[in-house]
Parts: sequence; structure tokens; C-alpha cells
Amino acid sequence: MSSYDNYKNNNNSGKNKQSIFEKPKDMQLSKELDNEKKERYKRWITFFRLNPHIFIEYYLGIRLFPYQKLVIWMLQRSNLFYWVAARASAKSFMIAIWALTLAVLYPGNKVIIASRTLKQAGIIISEKIKALQKDYPNVAREIEKLTDNSNIYEVTLHNGSTIKAVVSSENSRGSRCNYLILDESRLVPKEILDSVLRPFLFSRTPPYLLMPKYAGREELREEGIISYITSAGWKFETWYIQVKQTIKRMLSGDTTANFLALDYLITLYHNIKTEEMIKNESSDMAAQTREMEYFNLPQGGSGKSYFKLKMFNRNIQRPFYPQRNDDSYNPKKNPFSIEKTSGEIRVVSVDVATRAGKANDNTVISCARLIPMVGRGYKRQLVYLESHKGANTIFQAKRIKEVFFDFESDHLVLDLKNAGIGVFDSLSEVTSNEERGIEYPPLGVTDNEFVDFSLREELSKRALGVDPLDVIFPISATQGLNSAIAVAFRSSLQKKLWEFLIDDIEAEEFLIMNNKNFVFDFENSDTRAFYLNPYVQTNLLVAESVNLDMKLVSGNIKLEEKENAYKDRYTSVSYLNWIVSSVFDPEIIKESDPQNDFDILKSVTVVLN
Repeated sequence: MSSYDNYKNNNNSGKNKQSIFEKPKDMQLSKELDNEKKERYKRWITFFRLNPHIFIEYYLGIRLFPYQKLVIWMLQRSNLFYWVAARASAKSFMIAIWALTLAVLYPGNKVIIASRTLKQAGIIISEKIKALQKDYPNVAREIEKLTDNSNIYEVTLHNGSTIKAVVSSENSRGSRCNYLILDESRLVPKEILDSVLRPFLFSRTPPYLLMPKYAGREELREEGIISYITSAGWKFETWYIQVKQTIKRMLSGDTTANFLALDYLITLYHNIKTEEMIKNESSDMAAQTREMEYFNLPQGGSGKSYFKLKMFNRNIQRPFYPQRNDDSYNPKKNPFSIEKTSGEIRVVSVDVATRAGKANDNTVISCARLIPMVGRGYKRQLVYLESHKGANTIFQAKRIKEVFFDFESDHLVLDLKNAGIGVFDSLSEVTSNEERGIEYPPLGVTDNEFVDFSLREELSKRALGVDPLDVIFPISATQGLNSAIAVAFRSSLQKKLWEFLIDDIEAEEFLIMNNKNFVFDFENSDTRAFYLNPYVQTNLLVAESVNLDMKLVSGNIKLEEKENAYKDRYTSVSYLNWIVSSVFDPEIIKESDPQNDFDILKSVTVVLN
């Protein structure tokens, strides 16, 4: 039985259906067509292939904005296309439409959508194409089967074409396609692009090319094509080099290479977003993040930048979380706890602010695990960050204690400048936590010799509680101390002593695979925000650090943020690093130093006059 007969049998049951989505599609065999009809089909198919934006509106029935027609037109004429799309510019929607257009117009076409995570690529099928199938009858008629689960995202059309989502990793080796769409291409490592993704491609061979009269017609072959679609990112990343190469080809007169960039104004013009929505979405963003997400301006190219993106080793998948103050609170054990390893020290660090709406107005709490390494000091793992705007000192002290005790921390680094002294006062007394039904003990200054004696005495006299836990390392930064802190942080990054959480896009895939609570309550925005927050905060930390420009003032290094930017997260983490470098590293390095006092004495040359 022919595939056509199978198709007719499978659809006979739906011929009397009232729903246009369930009615079978009318088809004719090639032998039933006369020459005139064949010629008409050829002309229409040729016309639609040359003008896919008309095909999308006329046949699929999907209305396009003018800029979307431009995107489709550029995709149609390009062997190399790079689109840098601002947030909310319907990037995923356009990928879905283009993939469907290719699959319908070119029978047997194999289209693959690749992204950093399978979930991200799968959204094109599970949300966008599925919605188009529901809303547009001719899209539904073309689709034979749509599969969307945690392992497979694939669309099969009646004409033999397929659309498949894959993850951009070694696990996707062996996949094959005629057209590859790389979603969020800036997040795909170059080695994966070169060794895994590009080898996917092979040329599509339409049946007519197998006829003897077309033998040797190499110009008719349909080459495999990649299209790159992404949001703007850092100039240090590979995508930026690829964009510049695409633009150079375009300017040299190569009509098959095209580049397009659209900022947030296109979303306002077409009422996709309103100004108020944009303001609300970007109000708490770092300036550099806002410029990348909405203005399509790549960041991080300043020659004065003190920190480089490549210094930040982002390989931690599982973060720490403080307990939630709701019904899930467990007074016996934090369900998000991380078991301590042998010799591990834990530190919480706080940069304090109380006035919202001012520059550097975020209070930032950061949590780091210190893992001892023989002869090198401590490996620093930043496993949690959170920020608060304009909170009073009492609230901040309460929250600091919640995080401190949930983390099972050993030490607390506290910025004393400005409102920091008020937070210290609140920390130094007993704190009642009515939501949790417990009381936290007072915290006091550590007796470590690193802390200036006079400062320790002054703060001890201010303490409001009896028998405090002496865990606080106070920092009252001066210009000279800030310079030393910056140098120490840069040095520890260069020595690869720091490890940070992965980015939030990769984290979502990890959470889907490893966190049943995240999956169960996936559609709840509060749940998503809770679980993704430490990853997002790490993104902001890296952005802040990379965009700090260095200048020398009286022989000291001064780091300056750009206008309307922040450096609170950098301050919190760099203060933590300063204590580790100054107090804890020397102790472990000294313990592992094989030299004894006599060896040191012999190594010293004494010159006598």
C-alpha cells in the first residue's frame, strides 16, 4: 500500500467532522494532474518560495508586522543570517514560523532548532508551533504529529518534513538536518558549534534531481544552511566575532550574508509592549544588562575594565537556598542545606544600603563555601546571592540572621559604612522571628587579631545583647583598603580560586531535571523566581564586575561603575574574598608549608659591614 493510500485511510474517519482542524486535507496524485495544473502548481510553489512572507500570510493565514516580513525576506535570501533581537521582539515566534515555512514549502526537509538547553529549544515546538497548530487551520492540516515531552520535541508533517529541537551539547552528535536554526547562539560554545552542530548539515536532494536529465547539475543542489538568532551579549564572547564577520561579508557585497538588529522600540511601535511595561521590567536591572537586553548594545569592551569575563568560572549547578517563610519551613533542618565537607568554612558577607532610588542602593547578602586546598589556600564557591532595596536596619538584621543560620555559616563579613553601623546594632541584640517562631542570638565582633583592637573595643561597647556569638568581621573601607580589596579579588580570580553558579538559562534545564518542586510548580512565578534567583543574581554580579573601569588615584586603584550602574554585588563578594585572602588563606598555606624555621633561616643571606 502506498504512503498516499495510508494517508487517505488515516483521514477517512475525519471526513465528516465539522471541525476544520479534524477534516482531512484534499490531495491529488501527480498522475491525476494535467499539464496545465502542474504548471500552475509549479508557478505557485516557485512564487511562494521566492516570497515566503506572502506564503505565511496567504496560505498559513498568519499576519506579520512589517519588521517580521523583513526578517523572513532576509532569511529567505541568506546562506548566512545573523539576527540580534531585543527582548520581546517575538524571536521565538519568528523561529517557529520560519521552521514551519521551510518544512511545508520543501517536502522532506529536516529542520533542527538548537539551543543551549533542550527546554529552551523545545519551547519553540511545545509553545509556539503548538499554538499555531491550534489557531491556524492550514498549519494544523500540514502537521501529522507533534511530540513535546521532557525528552523529545519534534513535529512531523504529512509531506515528510520534520522539525526537531536538540540541545547544543555532545549528546546531540549524530543528528542530521538540511536547515539549522541556532537559538540564543551567543550561549553556544564555539567548540560545540564547530564539532557538533555544523556537522549536522547535509544537502537536500529533491526527487527530480535523481532524474537522468538533471545529472551533473551541481548548481541545483540545496546546500545546508545555518541561521543564527540571539540577544546581545558580551563583546568577549564568540558571537560578537561572528557578527562582525557577517557584517563584513554583507558590506563587501555578498548578498547571501545578512545581519539584522532591532531594539526595544520595535516592540513599542507595534504595541507588543508598552513604555510602562518596559520601565517595570528594567527598573531593577543593572545598566549594562538593560543595554544588552533592550538596546541591543554589546557590553564589556572597555580597555579600562579591571575584570574580564573569562575570569569568572561558572560551573556550579546546585545553589544553596535559605528556607522560605511559609508552610514549607522546617524548624529541624533546612531542606535546601548543603552538607559540609571536611575542613570547610562558611562565610556570609553583606554590603549594606537603606535608601532606595539612589546609586548603589542594594543591600546584598552573599554566601560562600570555603574548601581547603593544600598549599593553595581555600577554594571559594559562591553558592547564593540575594539583594534588597531600601530596607530598614531591623528588617536587614533579621534577614541576615535567617540566611546566616540557614547556611550554617561560621563567619559574617559586614560593611560598616553609612547604614552598616545601624545594622550592626540590630545584629548585636536578640532577634525575634515570629514567622518561624524562633529567636536568634546576638552576634558580636570576632576576636581575630586581623580586626583592629580599637575597632573591636568600640563595637563591643555598642553591643546590645549578652554573650553574643563573636563571628562578625567588620570592614570600614578607605580608599587604600578598597584598592587592596580590588587587587586581592582580581588575583584570586586569576588563580582560579573562585567558582560561580551557572547562568539562569542553563540553570532552568538543570532544575527541570533535578528539582521536582520546580517542575511541579513551574507555572508559578514566585516559585520560578525563588529557584532561579541565585543564578540571576550571579549574572548581575558578573555584569557589575566586568563593567567596572579602573583608574589610579594617588597611587591607589579606584573602580568606577558606569552611570546608573551598580557595584553592590561586587562589593559584597570582594569584601568576603578580602577576609578569606587575609585571614584564612595564610593559615592553611602556613600549615602545609614544608619549610621549618631552620630552612627559612638558611635561605636568608645576611650581609655584615
